[in-house]
Amino acid sequence: MFLPNKVITIGKASFTKCRLLTTSAIPITATQKNVQINMRFEKGLPIITVPLPSRKELCQFILRPISDNVGTFCNSLSSEDKGIDFVAAYNLDGTRIANSTSVEHLLLFDKFHLRINDFVYTVVIPNNENIKDASSLKTSETTRTIDDLKLLISSLHASLNLDDFKIVREKQLLEQLEKITIELKPLEIIKKHIEEECDKYSERVIWGGFMVLGLQTGIFARLTWWEYSWDIMEPVTYFATFSTILGTCAYYLTTRQPFEYDTLHGRIYYKKFHKLAKKYDFDYIKYNSLKKQEKKLNYDLERLRDPLNQQLPFQRLNTNDDIIEKFKK
Repeated sequence: MFLPNKVITIGKASFTKCRLLTTSAIPITATQKNVQINMRFEKGLPIITVPLPSRKELCQFILRPISDNVGTFCNSLSSEDKGIDFVAAYNLDGTRIANSTSVEHLLLFDKFHLRINDFVYTVVIPNNENIKDASSLKTSETTRTIDDLKLLISSLHASLNLDDFKIVREKQLLEQLEKITIELKPLEIIKKHIEEECDKYSERVIWGGFMVLGLQTGIFARLTWWEYSWDIMEPVTYFATFSTILGTCAYYLTTRQPFEYDTLHGRIYYKKFHKLAKKYDFDYIKYNSLKKQEKKLNYDLERLRDPLNQQLPFQRLNTNDDIIEKFKK
C-alpha cells in the first residue's frame, strides 16, 4: 500500500508524496489525498497534463485513441523524464491496467489512477456522453453528429500521420520531376530548333501559294483587258474556278480535313516536323511520354499543396508509383 509522506506544491498544484511499504499487489484507492489530473479534449484528441517528478514541472501529452495504448503512454512519460523508474495505470479498485489496453477503451472509464515512481495521481476523464460515444473513440459505432465526424477525422488524421506522409511524398515527386526535367532539357533544345525550321517552311509554302494565286489573277486580267476580250476569257476563268473547287474536294477526301488555311498550315508544319525529327534523331514518342509524366507530377504537387484538398483520400497520391518505380530501376 501507499502511505502519504509529504505534500509537494508546484505552482497552484499540490502533490502528495507516498511511500511504498510492500511488494505485493498494491491496493490503490481513490482518496482525497491523491492529486487529481484533469483530462480535456481539443480538436477531438484527449490531452492530459502530468507533473514530471525530476524537474517538478507540468508536461502535456496528446493521446491518440485508435493507435495509442497504455504502454505507449507510459513509454512517452519515461522518455520525457529520465527520472521516472516506474509508471503504470490502475483502475479504481487497484487492479493494474494492461499496457496493451488501447486508449480508446481507457477513455471509457470515469477515472483511473496513474502511478509515477512513488506518486499516485487520479486522472479524471471528462463526463461527456458525446465524447464517450463518439465514433473516434468507439470504432464500431456509427457516426451520429457533426461533432462525432470531426472527432473521427481528427483521430484518423493523427493515426495515419498524413502530415509526414505528405512531406515524404512531396519530396519523392520533386525528385522524379527533377529527373524528368533533366531528360527533357536536350530534347527541348532539339524540338525548338525543329519548330523554328518547320514554322519558316510552312510560312514559305503559304506565301508561295499566295503568290501563285496573285500571278494567276494578273495573267487573267492581262488576257481579259489587253490580249483578248471577256467573252473569250469567261469560260477559262470558269474552268479555273471549278478546278480549284475540285482540288479542295480532293484534299478533303485524301486528308479528311476541311480545306482551311489553319489546317493546311498545320498539315504542312507537321509533315515537315516528322521529316526533320528523323534527320536530327529526335525521339518525339519519348518526348511526349516525358511531358505526360511531367504533367501528372505537377498536377499531384499542385493538389498536394492545395489547402482546400488537404483532407482528400491520400490513395490518389499513389497513382504515379509506377513512374517512380520506373526511374528507380
